[in-house]
Amino acid sequence: METKKLSSFNLLSDTHTALTRLPKSFRESVCHECGWSEATFYRKARGKNTFSNAEKEKILAVTDDLLKSVLEQNVSYRQR
Repeated sequence: METKKLSSFNLLSDTHTALTRLPKSFRESVCHECGWSEATFYRKARGKNTFSNAEKEKILAVTDDLLKSVLEQNVSYRQR
């Protein structure tokens, strides 16, 4: 669930790259955590909101972790 650390020291490039990686990282992490295939992920994304409580918690945890990694990158740039 961790995004790759960036090291180009270019704020705009690093931020753009991190944000464009989010959808793929999110999908892969949710599939891994929930034991879904990519097809299942997209089928569930198009369907009704019928998730188990465990699935809801895993989806929220993945989201929290990915957004936290982007925020940590911002903190590192602020400290430079």
